[in-house]
Order: sequence, then structure tokens, then C-alpha cells
Amino acid sequence: MKRVVSWLIIVVLAVVPLVGVGVFSWVQARDPEELAPKPTAVLQKPTTITDDGSVNATITATYRQGTAVLAPAWQETVTGVSVAPGATVSTGTELLKVDGVARLAAASASPFYRSLTVNDKGEDVRDLESVLQTLGYFKRKPNTVFDDATRVAVIALEKRIGVANPSGVFDPGWLVWLPADQLTVGSVNVQVNQQAPAAGETVFVSASSLDAISTSTAGGAFAFNGTYVLSQHGQDVATVSRAEDVNQDLLGRLQADDSSNADARQYQVSLRYEQPVQALSVPSAAVLTDKSGGSTCVYGKYSSKDAKYRAVAVTVTSGTLGKTHVQYADDLADFYVLADPLTIMGEGAQCPSK
Repeated sequence: MKRVVSWLIIVVLAVVPLVGVGVFSWVQARDPEELAPKPTAVLQKPTTITDDGSVNATITATYRQGTAVLAPAWQETVTGVSVAPGATVSTGTELLKVDGVARLAAASASPFYRSLTVNDKGEDVRDLESVLQTLGYFKRKPNTVFDDATRVAVIALEKRIGVANPSGVFDPGWLVWLPADQLTVGSVNVQVNQQAPAAGETVFVSASSLDAISTSTAGGAFAFNGTYVLSQHGQDVATVSRAEDVNQDLLGRLQADDSSNADARQYQVSLRYEQPVQALSVPSAAVLTDKSGGSTCVYGKYSSKDAKYRAVAVTVTSGTLGKTHVQYADDLADFYVLADPLTIMGEGAQCPSK
């Protein structure tokens, strides 16, 4: 009997480790995901709300810096300044006087760099005749030859600007080149009784100009999909329905941030629907967008007995922390939304394409 018991003990001691090794090997061979606890589907009934779409937004206006308008070769004294910030300058505008002779703005293909007289030829002659034509002194079609008609027009220019003894010989110092047909003066860099700026020094700088306006929220660019009331500091300022409605006129009615500078100005505003809408408040994780960005949906069931989750198309209106407000076409009064479809359904959680 003792011998039988001994043999049984030996068999048990031999078999148990083998079974343990087998179980361990089986567990090791299993996919870890199979062993992990399955996530629990959470179905929530959406809350019906009246949504005014309120959102804080930042309007950013970027500006192109002004252009410096440079002096030709002057060596005399400034005896008069004719322009001030805000003035509009174009061909023929008197900018200043140097030693009593007026100096006019001139928009041409390039700055004038040499004296011109009868029989001179070149593209700068054509440019000069174009300027004289704009001023009303040259009546023919501009060409590249300085002839007697050009000389007569130059004499008329000399009389206008106050040259003491008109000769018909063009002096490039009479005209200040404009890089555009028209500029608005931003700042003036010349003063009476001071030395006139030397060649290449600044006469005035044009005003900066508005380059672009954008409206954004914490989530990125703001998409206008209705009519909104724009307010600042608790005061309604305007009604806007398109990005184009946020324009320079509107910016003039807003207060810019202290951090604004010459290159960009920012305005903190609030936007809300002009007419509030009925919407549902659902968990933000419940809202899906297809890969193309063309459709948005939620998944859920009308009844716990439904075998499959259904996708229902929705339109996002706004949201708060952890919640997204959506509008819907289908009747969702008895619909229960799946709180986290990606966790429960994986790649199967996709919105149907439009």
C-alpha cells in the first residue's frame, strides 16, 4: 500500500508542472487583446437644448508695410513741405519745394536718372512724355525721341514748378518717382529749412495697407454657416453672415488688442446666432466625421434590442467642454447615442458618404 501511495505522489509531482507549463504556454500564445477586458458600450440619451452658437473668436488683420518714396539727387535746402500724413499722392502732386522750386510726384516705369534735351533718345524719354501727357502738357503719343514738342512741354512744366529761367532741358531732380500710380502718405521725412534729402534718402513713407482679414476660434478657422451677431465687451457691434462682412469698416468699430503692432492687429470678439436653433447636446467623442470631411454623424440605437448600431447624419452647431451641439434631420427623440463609437466599433465606426 505504501508503495502505491508513493507512486501516486510521484505521478502527481510529475504531471502538475507539465500542466502548469501547458497552461502558461497557452496563455502566452493568446492575443493580448483577447485577454483584455472588453470595453462597455455606453448609450446616452441626448439633451435637447436651445443653442445660440456662442463662441469666442479672434479677428486678425494683417497689413503690408508702407513703401519708402526716395529722393533724386538734391543738394539744396527744403523751403516748403506740401504733403502731410493721410494725403493722397499721384502724378503731378506737389510734395515739397527745394530752393523755391516745386518737386512733383511722378509714377513712371522707373526713376529718371539723367538730364534730357532735344535729340536725346531712350525709354526714359517715352516715360517723361507720358508724365508730361498726364500733366496736360504733351499732346501727342509718347515716343522715345526728345523733339521740339517735348521741349515745349518741358518748358510748361518748368513754369509750373517755378524754375526761374525755363530752358526746355529736363532736370530729373524735379520729379520724385512713385512706385505706384497712387499712394497714401503715412509719414513725412522732410522739414522746412533743413537740408534736402540726398539721392536715395526717404522723402515720405506710404501708409501701410490692409492685406488680409481672418476670423478664427480655438478650433481653427471660423466657418460662417448662418447669420451671427458680433459683439465686443458685451456690446453688439454688427450682424455678419459671410467672411467678407468682417471688413475694414467693421474693424474701425472694434477695439484692437494691446499686443497689436504695425504688421498685425487682433480683435477679441464673440459670435452668436441671430436666431437660436434647437439642437442636441451629445458627448464630443460621439461625433464622427468621414475621411473626406463631407459628412458628420453619430452612432446609436433606437432601442436596446436593436442588433446593430445605426449612423445618423448630424450638423455641428457649436459646443462646450466635452459636449458638442448638433442639429439633425432624423427624429432623434428616442435615439440613444453611443458615447465612444471608435472604442466600441473600431474601424467600423464610419459616417456614410454623402
